[in-house]
Amino acid sequence: MKKFGWAYIGCGSIARTTAKELVQTEDNEIVAVWNRTQSKAEAFAEDFGGTVYDTPEEAINAQGVEGVYINVNNDMHEKYTRLSIENGKPVLCEKPFAVNEEVTKEVFDFAEEKGVYVSEAMWTWHNDTALKVKEWVQSGAVGDIESVSCAFEVPLVNNSTNPRLTTPSMLGGALMDLGVYNVRYCYELFGLPESIECEARMEEVDYSETITFDYPGFKAILFVSMEKEGGNYFEIKGSKGSIYVPKFNSAQAAMLKTEDKDETFEVNDLLYGKQFSNVAGEIRSGRKTGEKISAKSTIEVMGLLDECRRQMGLVYPQEKDRYEGGEQD
Repeated sequence: MKKFGWAYIGCGSIARTTAKELVQTEDNEIVAVWNRTQSKAEAFAEDFGGTVYDTPEEAINAQGVEGVYINVNNDMHEKYTRLSIENGKPVLCEKPFAVNEEVTKEVFDFAEEKGVYVSEAMWTWHNDTALKVKEWVQSGAVGDIESVSCAFEVPLVNNSTNPRLTTPSMLGGALMDLGVYNVRYCYELFGLPESIECEARMEEVDYSETITFDYPGFKAILFVSMEKEGGNYFEIKGSKGSIYVPKFNSAQAAMLKTEDKDETFEVNDLLYGKQFSNVAGEIRSGRKTGEKISAKSTIEVMGLLDECRRQMGLVYPQEKDRYEGGEQD
């Protein structure tokens, strides 16, 4: 079978990380490339393949393109997703999908109207480790859930001068860059919480936060930071045992401990590669939204992020322009 052809819109660090795995799969290839700085696109194409185009429209509509992977700065996700939809090309768009829940819903509604596949690139939930954890939880392997603790605390701002991390107009902040993983993991396992509390350390954007999700019978405490090294894990304690997932967003292992057994689930897969293969299969099957990552899930997770930002008082400039007086109704 002919390899699935991707157009890469954006050629930064995320693009390179994903492309290293995409080119190792048997069923995907990069056929078109565009970046605002053309020299960057040329270097990318030399390393990973594809023809460099002068405009995003040309790349999206290039011969052999079956899907468009959008990985530009966060604030540009909506623009290029809409452009792809307008040109009838299926989209895999990096997280965070858009500025807020309302805009996210508008984009998915537009895709539905045009009959075009769109899905968020939430790679964690294309992979077997996270799905195994979900299976353990839903099967009652650890009994009734008693507590959940999750951390994604990485000192990004100490190791990078990239303005996207700290610039409000670029949707900067720890929540949108890292916390989206914590929030999505809880959502996938336990659904929407009954209530949310969020306390953040703010400058122009959030640098760290502690988020509490209240569920019936237990609380999930989420620690998020882009300024300190606090770990990367997801831990569930229940009446019959516990689950521990190191490096939960990119996990290749998870541990289940109960009174009867200790079980370790391990994989050695191409984690980004699996996402591209899954999405390519969904697109070729004729689906118009993701099976693994549905429009509904992306919209609801964005709503949770909105509530966290509301409590921390973080309104992005795009939202101020959109809503009279700078506040949503």
